[in-house]
Amino acid sequence: MNSILKTFKEHQISQYSELKILEFNKSEHYPISEGIQFESNHFAGEIFYYSSDKMKYCEMEFLIYLGENYKAKVVEETDIKEIENKIAEFLTKRMTELKNVA
Repeated sequence: MNSILKTFKEHQISQYSELKILEFNKSEHYPISEGIQFESNHFAGEIFYYSSDKMKYCEMEFLIYLGENYKAKVVEETDIKEIENKIAEFLTKRMTELKNVA
């Protein structure tokens, strides 16, 4: 499952930032997990997805340096398409905020 990277690369924000870290870490508690970190001179973000038998969720964080505008969101979803949609929606809202700051 590489949905986070796919969603990030398809989003406009990928044109304005650099993918810094791409991780696929597994642990005993979350055997399925993936995540990315990205940044530019104006912002930084992280998106991670965790999945186990008991819980599935996606954490998204975004920081606009100017004004130190920080946003975070946790989405508990089991459907991967819905998670992709929530990630794209989160990134789109952050792009709008970036344009308003500029």
